[in-house]
Amino acid sequence: MTKAQTRRKALLRLLRESSAPLAGGALAEQLGVSRQIIVQDIALLREAGANIVATTKGYVLADAASAAEQPESTGAEGAAPAEPFERTFKVHHGVEQTKHELETIISAGGRVKNVSISHRAYGRVTAPLDISTQADIDRFMQDIESGKSSPLCTATSGYHYHLIAADSEEALETIGRALADEGYLAPLLPHEQG
Repeated sequence: MTKAQTRRKALLRLLRESSAPLAGGALAEQLGVSRQIIVQDIALLREAGANIVATTKGYVLADAASAAEQPESTGAEGAAPAEPFERTFKVHHGVEQTKHELETIISAGGRVKNVSISHRAYGRVTAPLDISTQADIDRFMQDIESGKSSPLCTATSGYHYHLIAADSEEALETIGRALADEGYLAPLLPHEQG
């Protein structure tokens, strides 16, 4: 587990354990990062399915009360389902490489859950994709090529993020290497690291 993944897990735990909204600045101080990192972590956790709500007093986990009431199971019987293996990858390429990028991910065992961009004016913009087969890729590309829409990454000069699910952490590593080998993996900026 990376440092960023550990921090996001801790952030989620803090939200679950709190009975009141937690301010971004307070979370940043507690976790030893900038407020911007907390904002990005919140966005990534939301993309992964966490029901985090921003209020005027801070962040709160909408299902925190019900989650806090459920005891954690340590045995196999009645245990919660295994946590999915997911990772957000920052990538960069031209529109003409979209199909190949998606095929690279799928052939390495990944499922593309969504695409997002970090736009200077609009902030984080995310759209679901749910691409896991060649047929899904073909359908998506048909919509793009028919002129019905254009890829979200056109708003950010080709830079975008994909939340990718796989069957194991090793599969995610393989996907990362495949994207790097094809020249699609983009370096994280200082404010994106943590």
